[in-house]
Order: sequence, then C-alpha cells, then structure tokens
Amino acid sequence: MKRLLSIGAVVLLAGCGDANLSQLDTVMEEIRRTPAGQPPVIIPTIPEYQPVDYRYREVRSPFLAPESIRANGTVAVMESALAPDQQRIPEPLEEFQLEALRLVGTLRMGGKQVALISAPDGSVYSVREGNYLGTNYGHITAIGPQEVRITERIFNQLQGWQERQASLTLNE
Repeated sequence: MKRLLSIGAVVLLAGCGDANLSQLDTVMEEIRRTPAGQPPVIIPTIPEYQPVDYRYREVRSPFLAPESIRANGTVAVMESALAPDQQRIPEPLEEFQLEALRLVGTLRMGGKQVALISAPDGSVYSVREGNYLGTNYGHITAIGPQEVRITERIFNQLQGWQERQASLTLNE
C-alpha cells in the first residue's frame, strides 16, 4: 500500500513540472507593462473580401413579380377606377392601422353626424363622412349612433384594387 501511495505521489509531482514557464513569464511581463495591468487587446484580423460573380444576371429577379403579373398589376394600378388618389394629402388618422383605432362616441353637430375616434397615441379626433382613416385608404361612408362604416381599398397583385367594407363600433 505504501508503495502504491509513493508511486502516485511521484506521478502527481511529475505532472507539476512545466517546460514552458518562460512563455508564461513573458506574458506576465507584457501585462505588467500595459496601463492598469490590463492584458493587451488583440484585434482579430478580418478576412479579405472575396467578390462573387452573380451568374443569374439575365434571369428574372426573385424580388420582382413575374412579367405577366407585373404587366397586369401595372395596368390595374393605372386604369382601375378603384385606385386611391395618391396626390391627396394624408389625414392624421391614416398613419394608424384600422384595428388600432377605437370609436369612443358620436354626436350630431349642425345637422351632421360626427364621430370621435381615439388613436393609439392617446389623441381623440373628430371625423365626418368623407374623412379618411387607417392605412388601407379607409374612407368613411356613414356614421350612425353606434358605428362608423368604412370602405377600404386593398391592392391585390392579380386583381388590382379591390374594395372591402369595415366598421368601427361603439363599445360601452
């Protein structure tokens, strides 16, 4: 047993000997010479840029619609009677999604119905028939005591501009 213990101690002590202590002394000396004793910052080298030749220059871009859809879509945009007026100055409520707007009340002023719409930024706007709201060119078509009816215009690549009915209702 003593013999086994002494052999183990010799093996452990042999593992403590390091032939590369001079390298450790060099690194420690560099650390001591730097300000505040911080180790030097080693900036990795960036690999050199290797340009790649794009071989599919003559093929359709994957980021554009195919010619048949693009041609039909362009015609639909230009010739559709449902296309929204792009020259019109946007109204304040057109920067918000329709789902984010909330009808908070309606009232009658000067013989016309007026709706009060709360925006996500906390502001309350008064709107009448003919005003616009929502990001899909929503046009207010009717204001009732409990709801505001809206006609939105949505663009579809295959069919062009389409109308969609929506409404905001008063939640009590």
